[in-house]
Amino acid sequence: MNLPRGSAVAVVLTLALAGCSSSGDSDGSDESDGAKAKASDPTAAVDESKACSFLTAADRKKLAGVALDEVVSSDARAGGSQCRWSSTKGLIEVTSVPATSWAKTLPDVIDQLGSSSEVKTAKDRKDLARAKKLLADAGTFDGTEACEVFETLAEIDGADKDTGVAVKYLPISSTEVGISAQVCSVGVLTSLVFSEPGLVESTAYEDAASVAVRTAQKRATA
Repeated sequence: MNLPRGSAVAVVLTLALAGCSSSGDSDGSDESDGAKAKASDPTAAVDESKACSFLTAADRKKLAGVALDEVVSSDARAGGSQCRWSSTKGLIEVTSVPATSWAKTLPDVIDQLGSSSEVKTAKDRKDLARAKKLLADAGTFDGTEACEVFETLAEIDGADKDTGVAVKYLPISSTEVGISAQVCSVGVLTSLVFSEPGLVESTAYEDAASVAVRTAQKRATA
């Protein structure tokens, strides 16, 4: 599993969502054998979930700079929805889940991170301890409380306070990098992953991903 670049809190924010499960080349080569077989069969039906309506063709082209319209097999999201558009030109993946579902997974994530190499500095240890305290009652959170915790963790990790969007880079393959953007509101957590061959970290990509995830979130919560 490829982890996002940044602090231990960045891992906590991203781990339960699609961002970390989308490791592989930007042409969708991260798919399972079954998914590959399905994608290679032109007669196989692809389940276009609700998330496929969260970004229009125009939204995707604005983000990628090229048309990304082919829906490929994506991971099942219990209680949520996911859609993945992929070609040799790039990858866009949108995942939307109940914030309560995300929060319930995190105590175990924090316990695992506590003894992992991702906790590298005293600040990491301090931030992880704060996250653990915030999530002590995660199993009983309602949607509002879960989003409030997300926003607090995002701010700890340096997210833009005005937008509430957490943006991080993550490895897509051994040679390629992608960008992950996440936002939480009204009990719904939405994550977007974008990659293209040769993507280089820049504020332009960060701004574009932030706009795209907020667009998706608006539709996910409509």
